[in-house]
This record gives sequence, structure tokens and C-alpha cells, in this order.
Amino acid sequence: MLYFAIIATIGCLLGRLGAGWAATMLADMNNGGLISCLNCKSPPTAWQRWLSLKPVRCSCRNAATIYWHLLSSVGLGATFLMFAWLLLDPATHCQNIHEVQPSSSLLFSRLPFHLTLIFLLWVATLTDLLDYVIPDEIICSGILIAIVAAFVTGDLQMIHIWVNWDEALVSLDGPYLPEWMKNQQHLHGIAWSTAGLTAGALITWLVRWMSHAILRYPALGLGDVTLMALVGSFIGWQPTLCVLAVAPLVGLVIGMLAWFATGRTFVAFGPYLTFSALLVICSWRWLWADYFTLRDIFSHWPSILGLIGIAFLTLFVLLVVLRIFRSLPTASLKR
Repeated sequence: MLYFAIIATIGCLLGRLGAGWAATMLADMNNGGLISCLNCKSPPTAWQRWLSLKPVRCSCRNAATIYWHLLSSVGLGATFLMFAWLLLDPATHCQNIHEVQPSSSLLFSRLPFHLTLIFLLWVATLTDLLDYVIPDEIICSGILIAIVAAFVTGDLQMIHIWVNWDEALVSLDGPYLPEWMKNQQHLHGIAWSTAGLTAGALITWLVRWMSHAILRYPALGLGDVTLMALVGSFIGWQPTLCVLAVAPLVGLVIGMLAWFATGRTFVAFGPYLTFSALLVICSWRWLWADYFTLRDIFSHWPSILGLIGIAFLTLFVLLVVLRIFRSLPTASLKR
């Protein structure tokens, strides 16, 4: 449909602008060649930095040709299109669950809300890949947008701050929802957003402490902590716990592939958090009710603690594997 084409076009444009924004925030670091030539340090034009859809190459000798801004444009356009299709197509409706029935159209409410999150995560991934940095400009602006939008609309949550499927008459009356959520939608908006922010930041900080204790260096930076605070403010605490449970598995698989391909043992965790967040928001319907029935876990506090324990256990395995890789002789890594 026409709106899918429009969404893909917007994604391509934002992907290109996002590359320029990422480079600007890394002006004094590794900016990928969009701020200054990697060889002679001369700056490209503003058009080349922000909007050009051609490879960027300086006129000096031995200058590198820059392509990554074009990959950013195409990649975000494709991601926008994929998410819009999964969210809006009647055959998928990837976030359609029994407990949350938005009063406003998803096309004009939750879709732009989550596309904003995807854009911010995309830019954070670019900066993390370029120079292992997640700037505060991305985090602070995103959290402000999430909390304000959640309060103003009162209708953007993937799942309410609390849903109880343990009630005896749930087959007749549906799940238990606290009455105040229905009567104070705007207050509920602030509640679920700040709860997600707190859960994301607190648990990731504990993960950072754990990684430092095992690896003897902080495998996760403070940027990863603030990144999960951003994710939590957009999706709430239950999906945030799912992101944190999935991320170690994603990191383990991709990290091992990278080790076999390049011999590198360092893993920047930000892109894995981003990929895991995208995976969760694109499959929430199936995670929550249709296949994995996580709604039963999130109605039961011991089960919630068990989920957190599984996430920490899988992370522990990942960290131990990384420590073993780092202990291998350099010569064996290069084979």
C-alpha cells in the first residue's frame, strides 16, 4: 500500500540523516569520514555529510571511499518497512493482544512512537559501532519523548504496567486489571514508561557489575545502561525484561561468529541490545500469548524472578566464554 512506501521512504531519509547525526556527535572521535577525511582530515561539504546518496571520497591521495551512510539509509528504510508491515498487516498484527486494545489507530499512534525508538536505537548502534560510544544526546532526548508521549496519549503501551491472569474467573471475566489504570490513563502512561526505564537501567547496571567481576574489565559501558533505560521508557518493564533475557543469547551467537571470522574477542553489547529490542517489539503478540504465553510468567512474581535469573545465567555463560576466548594465545586466534 501507499503508506508502506511512504514509511520506507521516511526510513531511508532518516537513516541517511541518522548517519550524519552519528558522525556529528563523534566529531572528535572516529566519525566514519563524514566529518573529516580519514586521510587528510579535510571536511566534506554539508551536503555530503547529511544528504548525499553517493559514496563520499576526498580528492586527496589515498583517501578512503565512504559507503556506510548509504547502508544506513537502506538498512533503516528496510527496518521501518518490516516493522510497519508486522504491526499493521491484518495477517500479523505483531502487537495485538487481548489486554491492550488501543482506542486510537496504530498507524498514527503506536507506529510513529515505536519508529522513533527504532530510529534512536539505529543512531546509537552507529555510534557504538564507530567508536564504542552511545551519546547522552540520543538517550536524554529519547527518554523525554517517550515519557511525554506516554503521558499525553495514555494509549501507547504494548502491555499495561500490571496484568493478572491468576484470577479464578479469568475465563469468564478476562484478566484482572487494576481499576485505576482505566480511570487514570495519563497517570498510567507515566507509570509504565518510568517502570520500564527503571527496570532497564537497574538490571543492566547489575549486568555491568557482573561482567566487570568476571572479565576484570567493564564489558558493558554506562552507555549500555542508559540505552536500556531508553528502551524501557518506550516499551515498559515486561518487554524490557524479555529484551535483557534475549540479548545474551544474541550476543553469544553473533560474538562467536565474529570470533571465528575475525579473531576479535571484544563484543560491543549495544548493537545486540538494539537487535534484541527490535526482536521483542516485532514478536510481542507471540511472546506474550500465542506461543510462549509469557503472560502467565508476568502474573506471578516468583516466575518473574526466575526469568531474571535465566537472563543472568545465560549472561554468565556468555561472559565465561568470552573470558576463555581472551585467554587463548594470540597466534591461535589468527588461525
